[in-house]
Amino acid sequence: MQNQPWLKKLAAVVRLMCLALLFGGSASIVFTAIVLVKTAVAAGVPQAEAAAANAPIFINFAKVALGAAIALLAAESLDFATQTNKSKSTLIRYAASFASIATAMVFALGLTPMMAELLPAIATNPTAHEDFHKLHELSRLVFGGTILFALISLVTPAISGESRS
Repeated sequence: MQNQPWLKKLAAVVRLMCLALLFGGSASIVFTAIVLVKTAVAAGVPQAEAAAANAPIFINFAKVALGAAIALLAAESLDFATQTNKSKSTLIRYAASFASIATAMVFALGLTPMMAELLPAIATNPTAHEDFHKLHELSRLVFGGTILFALISLVTPAISGESRS
């Protein structure tokens, strides 16, 4: 499998597309949510209500992030199988990719389903609201980790000077 240059190119293209979604897409979702909540609050909407109105954005994007994480796992696995020289920076890149994959999966498979289940009750049930808030705070850390690790994986080859040919 190591003498298949088209496999290396395919893995590189899929890897970059997935990391672009996990980094740029996730960062865009966060930026959009912040702007929408601040705009709604400025218009007189209570912050909890404005934030709850934006929760479906994250819940739906979790599916996109999960798909990108699975495709990234396949791409990095293919790259690993075809890579003959695994330098320190390549191993750092793999570690960052796998950390991004793990955090995206925790976000999509662990946190957002629980948050989606609580969402309808947070306006009327104080316990549901408190549980949702705790999950939201945890999801911010996990989602932030996805963004950070995807960025590290994206820039490591450029910083190290490795060629991706």
